[in-house]
Amino acid sequence: MGNFLYTITIYPLTQIIELVFSFCNKLFDNEGIALIGVSLAVSLLTLPLYIVAEAWQNVERNTQKKMKPQIDRIKSTFKGSEQYMILTTYYSQCHYHPLMSLRSAFGLLIQIPFFTAAYSCLSSMTALKNCSFLFIKDLGAQDATFMIGTFPVNILPITMTIINLVAAAIYLKGLPLRDKLQTYGLAFVFLALLYASPAGLVVYWTMNNIFSLVKNVFYKMKNPVKNLYRISCILVTILIAWMHITKACSLKQALIIDCVFSLVYFTPLFVKVIDSIVIDKYLAALKTDRKRRLSLFIASTLSIVFLLGLYIPTQLIASSPMEFSNIDGLGSPIFFVKNTFFQALGLCLVWPTLVYFLFKERIQTLLTFTFLTALMLSLVNSFVFFGNYGILSKHLVYTGTPNVYSSIPMILVNILAMALLTLLILFLLYKSAGKALAYISVFLCFGFAAVSAKNISQIRRGYSDYLKVSSTSNRISEIKPVFHLSKTGKNVILIFLDRAQARFVETELEESPVLKSQFTGFTNYSNSISCNPSTLIASSCSYGGYEYTPEQMNKNKEKTLVEKHNESLLVLPRIFSEQADFTATITDPSWANFSWISDLSIFDGYPKINAIATQGVYLDNWYKDNSDSINLNVTSQILKRNILWYGLFKLSPLLFRPAFYNAGRYWSTNSDTSKSDDFLASYSVLEYLSKLTDFTNEKNSFVSITNSTTHEFMPVQPPEYKVTKEFDLTNVKMHKYMYDQSYYAQTAALLRIGEFLEYLKKNGVYDNSRIILYADHGGGYTDGLIDEWDNFETEGPTAYNPLMFVKDFNAAGEPKIDSKTFMPNAEVPYLATRNLGFTPVNPFTGKEIDNSMKKDGILITYEHMFMPHHTRSQYIFTVDKNSWYRVRDNVFDCSNWKREPKEF
Repeated sequence: MGNFLYTITIYPLTQIIELVFSFCNKLFDNEGIALIGVSLAVSLLTLPLYIVAEAWQNVERNTQKKMKPQIDRIKSTFKGSEQYMILTTYYSQCHYHPLMSLRSAFGLLIQIPFFTAAYSCLSSMTALKNCSFLFIKDLGAQDATFMIGTFPVNILPITMTIINLVAAAIYLKGLPLRDKLQTYGLAFVFLALLYASPAGLVVYWTMNNIFSLVKNVFYKMKNPVKNLYRISCILVTILIAWMHITKACSLKQALIIDCVFSLVYFTPLFVKVIDSIVIDKYLAALKTDRKRRLSLFIASTLSIVFLLGLYIPTQLIASSPMEFSNIDGLGSPIFFVKNTFFQALGLCLVWPTLVYFLFKERIQTLLTFTFLTALMLSLVNSFVFFGNYGILSKHLVYTGTPNVYSSIPMILVNILAMALLTLLILFLLYKSAGKALAYISVFLCFGFAAVSAKNISQIRRGYSDYLKVSSTSNRISEIKPVFHLSKTGKNVILIFLDRAQARFVETELEESPVLKSQFTGFTNYSNSISCNPSTLIASSCSYGGYEYTPEQMNKNKEKTLVEKHNESLLVLPRIFSEQADFTATITDPSWANFSWISDLSIFDGYPKINAIATQGVYLDNWYKDNSDSINLNVTSQILKRNILWYGLFKLSPLLFRPAFYNAGRYWSTNSDTSKSDDFLASYSVLEYLSKLTDFTNEKNSFVSITNSTTHEFMPVQPPEYKVTKEFDLTNVKMHKYMYDQSYYAQTAALLRIGEFLEYLKKNGVYDNSRIILYADHGGGYTDGLIDEWDNFETEGPTAYNPLMFVKDFNAAGEPKIDSKTFMPNAEVPYLATRNLGFTPVNPFTGKEIDNSMKKDGILITYEHMFMPHHTRSQYIFTVDKNSWYRVRDNVFDCSNWKREPKEF
């Protein structure tokens, strides 16, 4: 119950604090100034509430002052029950109740949730740790200006209290002693509460007291509103100038911020238009009908709650329930749905309703119109202008695009559509159609609830499937060898690295001499090509060869896509175990049975194939061995916060989506949220490869390992590229991929694999091993039409340029770069099986494994499909007929990419 109350009352305020802090810190690059910005923003935000509180307090004081002479006479004349009865009668005659005295405490009550939110947010904010400001050495700890013995003397809380007392003295001049005692007592309560608190929190509350002092001075001035407007204009001008002089933001971001903050200059005009035209003319019917106004307000806010807190989260999670299952031991993904719903309830219903009832009919009318319009605009933005930004990771970060900017024409269309819709709503309210709009809002509310219920049912089924196939429930306590290689026979080792990129290898070898010594005999085929930039379409051919390219799979309509994909996963294990004298071990093949977590049951009918799960299996061991290197439960922390922000991103206009998205950080202040179980679940396998391998096999050995380290992102510290709590690039030599997070993940993967290769060399099992490191697709920016690839000339077709890093038997010497050979990743089965003394044949089709299909180039499609249900057919990938390209020879030459429309 306590968590529920916190979520609906305090949590929305913590998000406002985080947003303002992150924005100010980005602008000024100073955590102390950011705290001052937070304090200013909160002071301005609560100013209308304090104005209401001040009005209520004045009413209470005047009432008490008016009644005081008579009350004093009654108390001096009568005693006991007689005094009580006469006082009660007198209160009734004055239309007063003793509980109304609480109105004088409303100013104090306002401070409680904001103080609680600030304490909750700032006292544990990782962004403040080890940050200095002025004389404060660490904003994340108490200031401890000097010590008396072992007792720290904290100057900040003492300064805060002095400022608080001065502000109170100005404000309370001429008021009754009771009011003075209440305020002075509160100042010392805050001193006791905050004395040992982190300095950042005390800086925030000290600035609150300073702004409170300024506010009290304003109250004593003539025309305080005009003076506030003038000061606001000066501050906005300074802010805009600072932003452009320091180049704290990109030009595009700066222009958007300019547009938003420049609205302050036109505040008097806006107020006049809203007051005299919008409210008094177009919303007159709403203003005079209290019942209609309230029903429309509640219906609109509830609909937004169901859209933001239920529909969007369930749509997101239902698209891949397994991906969100049992994150950090939380079990069903329904946990995240409930959590986001309560957050939206607080943000969009509880606080707006509180504000609604604090004000009179004019503000209530404006709030009703605002939320009704916000609901309708949110519908247009989320269902019409939904945007296509590429692959969305489990951390709600788009990995296939550098930003979420829209084209200027599309933004203008979006603005025009919103403007027309706003005018339409205004016209309907002018024509007294408020009742119809209320019914529409209620209908939307029920509609969102119904679709969400369907999504929740799908999530529950997905979680049930997860429990059946999940390997994370079988984590083991002892690491034992699962890969058995041969010292006397031949070993063929394939390591599939999801999303690994050929373009990084040359820089990685230059940057790290260790890699050069580890990967002796290897050749990087940089002129590689993938059939698609998504795993679901691209992986089949890398496992099964040219017969499983998307073109060939679409031609074969006798089998379902899942059957054809499962075949591709079985091709090599069956060839090695049935057609040659090899043992076969395979781990975690991508999308087995089209299941997010590899469904190893597809191997049940093949006793010669040893299929095992490694993804996440060794995570507990890794945490135990590296307890000082990582903080736990970060993925759940990210999702508990960012699903709501993702919803706001989806509902926002195209112009402001980059601001909400904030490069995938969603304005979070938690510096630990980039560290992820997803990365470690795969990375731990690579780190333990040597422990997972022995050399007891007396036969030839085929091993196929699938790993996703290169698909996830996590700071790993150069030059060792190992996981550490601190990430610092100060002394790192500059290179072209220095700020590309995919580069760090891939380098870490290669170095851990390199340590495994050194282990093979040490045990004499390197020269008799053929080793292929490969990927399903690349990454980066080029995931659209060829003529839209701005980076093609400098970076090449990055999303279609997968890693192909190969070492044959007895190969030696420094690793080489082959930029000439045309190398589709469908070549992997051919490279793995050639020259082994037998003719490899696809056991499902009877065709020989070769590479003859690439002589005419390879047909690729650029249309993404991230989940099996994204295709409208069970038998073919239903991509646009114009999305097909024929690619041949040099993949870095645009002229070698020819559009070849295909229909299947």
